[in-house]
Amino acid sequence: MHLNAEHLMLVGGVSAFLLTLYWVRSRDLLERYAVIWIAVSLVPLLCGIFPDLLKHFADATHLAYPSAALFISLAVIYVFSFSVSISLTRHYRQNIRLTQELALMEARVRELERKPPC
Repeated sequence: MHLNAEHLMLVGGVSAFLLTLYWVRSRDLLERYAVIWIAVSLVPLLCGIFPDLLKHFADATHLAYPSAALFISLAVIYVFSFSVSISLTRHYRQNIRLTQELALMEARVRELERKPPC
């Protein structure tokens, strides 16, 4: 058996899917990211199972077959990277807010410790 593009996409999709399940089960990957990764793994999996889908997409967009595969791959990578950037930004802002709240609480505790008991 020789490894052509369809077989490679099929193997890659199955591998990505199984790795995602493994990392979720080991609690090293959050479920919200797992959903994205499963969607990412479905693209090459579906292209491997139904290679005509990619060929029809290539024909509809007037792209060559390799160009269509590259376009879809880059689009998926862009969407995933963008969603990770949004998530990291939200966590960064939440960490800043929590750090500020902690500093305010520590200042209040120090102030209460300095006051003599009534």
